Amino acid sequence: MKLIDNIHRIPYGSKHITFALEYSPRKTLAIEVHPDRSIIVKAPAGATIESIESKVIHRAAWIARQQHKFDRYAPPLPAAECVSGEGYRYLGRQYRLKLIESQIDKIRLWQGRLEVSTPTPFDREYVERSISNWFRDRATTVFRERYRYCTKLVAPYAILHRRGYANEHTTGIELRTMSKRWGSCTPNGKIFLNPLLISATKDCIDYVIIHELCHLRFPNHSPSFYRLLASILPDWIDRKDRLNCQVELRKPAQSED
Repeated sequence: MKLIDNIHRIPYGSKHITFALEYSPRKTLAIEVHPDRSIIVKAPAGATIESIESKVIHRAAWIARQQHKFDRYAPPLPAAECVSGEGYRYLGRQYRLKLIESQIDKIRLWQGRLEVSTPTPFDREYVERSISNWFRDRATTVFRERYRYCTKLVAPYAILHRRGYANEHTTGIELRTMSKRWGSCTPNGKIFLNPLLISATKDCIDYVIIHELCHLRFPNHSPSFYRLLASILPDWIDRKDRLNCQVELRKPAQSED
């Protein structure tokens, strides 16, 4: 069971650090910085407020860097209105929606447009559902392709995903819509990817997949984890920055355990 305490403010220089405190049955303290600059501190149930504030102050410079980084990120897109002319991003490229009244249902990318042919182009809910399903289907296909490429790339580093690709009908990843993450890896090795990641370029998708595959060796963000990631992808920081700065999606929180 989690217990969320009230909001805390502690002085730091000429400013204050404001954070929400959440107690839970965990062994270590974690600090999360979210895209809206908010801070959540997750602490062990028995931790004192004095020890928590001391650790927050100790990580104040890191917190400031994460907030500054989020200031540079592209803002989240507003909810889709599904009207002609609206912009959609797919594999790093921008497409304009074009609704076409037709006797058949069909969606395609054509000459810089996302063309949606449907008998009911003015049925917003139907169009929205059709577009969402199309993007999800494309995400499944593209992520499967990139996953197969990435598992070969990490194999020389003794990373074997036992839930990995077996045949044309299975894949080592699953789709899960997440509001604060591009991907995640569970303790038992299941990897989830946010279907919204299909908006990014393939090299950025590869970065997310390889990041999660590295968690099979190191289920944390320790120095060892980042050394492994840098060995496989020396330009991972550039890929991460391009992903977060260029793709207008909900962004994952930065956290430090």
